[in-house]
Amino acid sequence: MTGSSVPAELAARLAALTPEQRARLRDRVRQERRPRQRVLTPGQRRLWEAHHTTGGRPVDVVCQAVRLTGARVDLDLLAERIEGFVRRHEALRTTFEETADGVRPVVHAELPPRLLRTSCPDAEEAYALARELAHEAFDLAAGPLLRVVLAEGPSGDEAWLLVVVHNLVFDAWSFELLLDELGRAPGTAEPEAVPFSRFAEEQAAWSASEAGRAAAAYWAAEVADPPAPLPTDRPRGGATRRDGGRVEFSLPAAVAKGITAAAQQEAATAYAGWLAVAWAAFEEFGGSSDVLLGTFTAGRDRPGAEATVGYLLNVLPVRLRDPGDGGPAARIRAARAVSRAGLRHAVCPGELIDAPRRVPGTHPLLDAVFVFDNLGEGTRTVQGAEVTTADLDKGVARYDLTLAVHPGADGVSGWLEYDTGLYDEATARGLAERFVAAAERMSREAAR
Repeated sequence: MTGSSVPAELAARLAALTPEQRARLRDRVRQERRPRQRVLTPGQRRLWEAHHTTGGRPVDVVCQAVRLTGARVDLDLLAERIEGFVRRHEALRTTFEETADGVRPVVHAELPPRLLRTSCPDAEEAYALARELAHEAFDLAAGPLLRVVLAEGPSGDEAWLLVVVHNLVFDAWSFELLLDELGRAPGTAEPEAVPFSRFAEEQAAWSASEAGRAAAAYWAAEVADPPAPLPTDRPRGGATRRDGGRVEFSLPAAVAKGITAAAQQEAATAYAGWLAVAWAAFEEFGGSSDVLLGTFTAGRDRPGAEATVGYLLNVLPVRLRDPGDGGPAARIRAARAVSRAGLRHAVCPGELIDAPRRVPGTHPLLDAVFVFDNLGEGTRTVQGAEVTTADLDKGVARYDLTLAVHPGADGVSGWLEYDTGLYDEATARGLAERFVAAAERMSREAAR
């Protein structure tokens, strides 16, 4: 073979590739040129430690059931889209290796997801299958860390997509990106895929900068001299198994609109309104107006981060301690002020906050977390089928208490997740009822 014949042969081989094969080759070339993540992010480090502390139980595992109804869905096409999504996003091809120098991420050129095909006659069976997959321990060193079930439903116009994936490589925003990909119209261009390694490097550089140090100092001041942890039914000891239960609740659209209206009257967001409701409920539950909660931020402030799959979620403290006269307006104004001040430092990894251990377990500072999830408010379709998602109860508790609020067109649904080693169901139910009552009260008073 002469030197001049090599380019011609290569050109012929390239010309013979199918469009899909060319796309794979382009992805492979881009991947080889990308920087590789060298160390865990602070958030990943916490998740790694929690995974081993809890014996690999699915405390930090995404478990979503997606029901597709109203049109026949091509499951083979869905499988192709999922596999292509994994090829484009390096986080989903990442495993984690223990070395003498610590844990390091390993990005593989190829690491297909675990794809299963089956049928599910009803939601009960679909949910049970998703939970079973979530409780099957992940091998973080071997992977893959994404498991997907594509299931036919009881009729031709119903199907199920079950997504089980470790938080080390995925978060709620990543799930929305996956749904975007599955709903992308045929023939349209694939969206940009920004590698997680870029986010990890930029986060590390920022954290070491003057701005990063100033943000960490802000958060340290916010949590100085924290209030006592919330009361429990049983004493806190060391790390728990994190067995959990959930108490679900709902509120009608009129109450949700009342909370939003009350917030708007104080130039605040709906988040601040619901945070004020949570504050009132936890104050009554704990007996102190000084309430320290955790809250989630998307961590998508940097350019390109909105197109990145991985664990970018950030858990930060929110300190609520001056309710004024205790009325809705005063609470909302205080929640608005705290939230706005915190947003200026929201890119600071919560794990880097210098604070004394407040509670035992996987997070030394926070015993209760407030989640306001409005990512899925819009209507979605996949291949013409309507999308309905369910975040499944896996029987575990990430924190001692987690209060989640999900606004929708018909009102608000939510749940209170609790550690069953610390709380009885009756206690958790009582706290959920306090939250519902506080929301109804705030909505009524705002309408006056």
